[in-house]
Amino acid sequence: MKLLALTNLYPPQELGGYGRSIADFVWGLKQRGHDLSVLCSDAPHLGPSDTQGPSGERVDRGLLLKGSYEGGVRPLQDSERCRRIDRHNAEAIQKIWQQRGPFDGVLVGNIDLLGVEVLGSLLAHQVAVLHHIGFVNPPFHPQHLPRSSDYRLVAASAAVAQALSSAGFQGSASGSLPVVYPGVRCELFGPAVTGRPLPAPLNGDRLLMPLGSQRHPLKVCFAGLMMGSKGAHTLVQALVTLNQKGLHVEGHLAGGDFQAGYQQQLKALLSQHGLDAVRFTGQLQRRSLSRFYGLHHVCVFPSIHPEAFGIVGAEAMASGLALVSSGVGGAAELFVDQVSGLRFQAGNADDLASRLEELCHDPSRLVTLAQAGACRAREQLSVRESARRLEALFQPSSAPTQDALQQF
Repeated sequence: MKLLALTNLYPPQELGGYGRSIADFVWGLKQRGHDLSVLCSDAPHLGPSDTQGPSGERVDRGLLLKGSYEGGVRPLQDSERCRRIDRHNAEAIQKIWQQRGPFDGVLVGNIDLLGVEVLGSLLAHQVAVLHHIGFVNPPFHPQHLPRSSDYRLVAASAAVAQALSSAGFQGSASGSLPVVYPGVRCELFGPAVTGRPLPAPLNGDRLLMPLGSQRHPLKVCFAGLMMGSKGAHTLVQALVTLNQKGLHVEGHLAGGDFQAGYQQQLKALLSQHGLDAVRFTGQLQRRSLSRFYGLHHVCVFPSIHPEAFGIVGAEAMASGLALVSSGVGGAAELFVDQVSGLRFQAGNADDLASRLEELCHDPSRLVTLAQAGACRAREQLSVRESARRLEALFQPSSAPTQDALQQF
């Protein structure tokens, strides 16, 4: 099939994981023999752009946003200017259709600051439009839901599907919404890729001193935007608690500074308690993230508010780390508590500290959790499987099969 992917932001310009998940779907569909083109916007404040995507796909950055993400989400308030942008975007869709189409289907990602208007322009071409929803909150009011039979919502997790259904969205005559996980590129993570072993005992070596000792500190990481809802402060508070208990922990936090003053508050808290074994790396691209994960024992996913999926957790699992997660929203679907990860109460630093302390006192459990998580990532959370399911949803049929309705 010849397919078009449309989203607001696309790598290398990234903000969070939504654009990257669409790029991964593009990769997966290309692996299955399909021809992909991408239409998105150009956001110079997020770095340089490119006309070729991560997998060699052609990228047209001709869409305009009705606002900006610079310094936070800043939507335009000028209604006339928004209408001009809508007309421009409709023309951009028509242009790529003429130059690279016709397309057999469209995969839509994040339409924030693009608006539902782009959906009408796509549906005018009377092809299947799959709209992959990567947020727990609905992308628009149900009254704006396209009535075309060519349009289908696809949820990033069962939690997203439930939230959409509760808000009045339906994906088929039965009311069920198909679920396709964003998935993880397992082949890009792990010691075989980085060429470096994981820290002991994850690498099979025996610890000469207890985990959490000065010689063998517990190495913990976080990756995500620096903003309150992502919960990095919960991790920092937990690390302070562990330090006060005499446990040696090294922490690294990767992510762009999205919320003004937030990262500075975290650094001030660490300084106040004399904890200098915690570092901030800034935002990392995927190759650097792969190496980043490989330096640690544990990845903490401490989000406060429900997540659609939580790709960071899946990547960490694929890297061979033990996942300790708040499990909010779709993030709970990545692992089985006490089997392939550990769950703690969102926002509860003491509970998180207790989970990390347990792993210090029982390194064999750390290894077991990490191994089970890596296996689950490969078998159930891969992009290859997600691409197969998207492909099935693009096939002409009156309704999705039961297999496609719920991924796992």
